[in-house]
Amino acid sequence: MNHVSLTGLMIVTVAGLASAQTTDEKIAQAVKALPESMQDGASVVEYNATGHRTILREGTNSLVCEPDDPNVEGFRVSCYHQNRIARLNFERQLAATGKSAADVFQARSAKVDAGDLPLPVAGQMGYFLAGADEASTVPTRSARLPYATAASTGLPTDTDESEGVWLMQAGTNRAHIMIVGTPSGRPPANPPDATDKVATAVLAAPAALRDGATVVEYDANGDRHILRDGTNTLVCEPDDPNTEGFAAWCYHESHVPRVNFEKKVATTGADRAEVFRQRVAAVEAGKIPLPVAGQMQYVLSGDDAVSATRRGLAVRLPYATSDLSGLPEERSNDGIWLMQAGANRAHIMIFRP
Repeated sequence: MNHVSLTGLMIVTVAGLASAQTTDEKIAQAVKALPESMQDGASVVEYNATGHRTILREGTNSLVCEPDDPNVEGFRVSCYHQNRIARLNFERQLAATGKSAADVFQARSAKVDAGDLPLPVAGQMGYFLAGADEASTVPTRSARLPYATAASTGLPTDTDESEGVWLMQAGTNRAHIMIVGTPSGRPPANPPDATDKVATAVLAAPAALRDGATVVEYDANGDRHILRDGTNTLVCEPDDPNTEGFAAWCYHESHVPRVNFEKKVATTGADRAEVFRQRVAAVEAGKIPLPVAGQMQYVLSGDDAVSATRRGLAVRLPYATSDLSGLPEERSNDGIWLMQAGANRAHIMIFRP
C-alpha cells in the first residue's frame, strides 16, 4: 500500500516537473498573440492566485503579454497596452477574493468613471489567442474606444460575420472594437446590377448598416449630390465609371467636409499626394474638422462589381503612434497596422487577404 502510494506520488511529481514551463518558454508562448515585429520588445508578466504580478521579462515597447494559465481550462494568451496595467491589477486582485466576473467588471467600470483608475486611451490595442488548445486558437484583437457608440463610429454593435469587426460594450468606458479571426474579404453574395448606384455603393458597409446609409456622388466639378438620404451616420459613394476597376466606399458623416475639400482640390489637376498634403494642412489650420478617433471607413474594390471584395477597413486615430497604440507602423503578418503615424491622418488599417 505504501509502495503503491509512493509510486503514485513519484509519477505525479515527475509529470508535474515534465509539464512545468521554463521562463523562456512562457515568454515565447505569451508573445505569440502579437504581430511579429512587436514580439521582441514586449514585456511579459504572470499573475499569481492572489492577483499579484511577476515580471518575467522587461520590454522596450508599450505592450505587455501574459502566458497561458495552466490552471484554467483551454488555452489563452493575451497582450495589451501598458495603460491597462492598473485596471488589470485591480481586476485580478478583486477576482482573487471570489467576486464573479460580472462583479469585477462592474467595480472596475465604476472606478474608471470615478477617476480612481485610468481611462483607456482611444486606439490602444489588445491581442489574444484563445481556443480549446494551442493548436485550435483563433486570433482576436481589440481597439479601445471608451464611450464610443454605433453613431459616433459607424460600426455595427453586433457581430457581422462578413467582416468580423464590430463595437462591443458601446457607450461605456469599456467600449472597444472587436476584430475576430481573419475573414476572407470574399465578394458579397448576389451582388446587385452594377448600374444600381445605391445598391453597389452600400455593399462597402457592414450588412447591418447598409439600409440606413446615405448615398452620394460627386460630379466633375467636385460638387456633391445626394442619391439617397440615410438614417445612420454612414455615407457611401458608388464606383466612378470613369476610373479603372471598381471601387465603392463608405465613411462616417464627419468625414464629409474633408471629402468635399479633397474633391474640389482634385478638380484643379492636383495629384493624389498633393490633395492629401493640402487636406492635412487645412486640418492643421482648423479650416476643416479633425477626424474623431474611432470613426470608420470601408472600401469595396476589385476589377468589377462582381469580383470586388471588402478588403480594406480604416479606423481613424489622429496623431496616434506605435507607442500610444501598441500597433506596428508597417504592414503586419495579421493585416492590422498603423498608417500615417503621428499625423492627423493616422489610422488603423485592417487589410483582409
